[in-house]
Amino acid sequence: MDRELIQAVSFDAAGTLIHLASPVGESYAGVAREHGIEADPDQLNDAFRAVWKRTPLPFSPESHIRDPNEKAWWSRLVRSVFEEVGAELPDADEYGIFFEDLYDHFERPGTWVADPDALEVVNTVSSAFQTFVLSNFDARLRRILSDLNLLNAFEAVILSCEMGASKPDPKIFEAAASHVGITAPEILHVGDDPICDWQGAEESGFQVFRVGKGHARLGELLRELSLA
Repeated sequence: MDRELIQAVSFDAAGTLIHLASPVGESYAGVAREHGIEADPDQLNDAFRAVWKRTPLPFSPESHIRDPNEKAWWSRLVRSVFEEVGAELPDADEYGIFFEDLYDHFERPGTWVADPDALEVVNTVSSAFQTFVLSNFDARLRRILSDLNLLNAFEAVILSCEMGASKPDPKIFEAAASHVGITAPEILHVGDDPICDWQGAEESGFQVFRVGKGHARLGELLRELSLA
């Protein structure tokens, strides 16, 4: 990391700044039960991981389906997850009602929690650098960050659904650099995903700070930036 070159810091969201309060499978099973759909939470959790791994991200070059928005992408993914475990799904209209409820669930307060270091890190970093979010999340993210008292620290929230490109596509990194008016090598990207965050950022010329299992805690960023 070239500390002297850094003028801005971008943060990934899910897995970096915020984490689910409960496993995906528990949320899926709980909302499904309210709509008469029975499925095992652990099986749903495993199915979600499998489906997520094989499903190209929306707006990615690998995706041959041009969804009008990320909500349509999520609808297909959720259906695939329940089909993976053999759950009996209702007809299209009832499924639509269920999906809307599930989609809204992941924006409700309490569904996400801030990383233990997130509040201190973003407030401290934003006092010294231009700071923004660069995420493959959808528009629900702003409400989630606001509920967790994180939103106001950022000068911008740059989302794949609004850029028409998903990390690791260089297009979203280039758009982010252009948006903040800073060259790529002057931006440090903080994230947990080896492909979307680390590889994508490096190939786009950003500097990278890796967080997650086997790597740094988010809070260690302050020492790396000489802010602690």
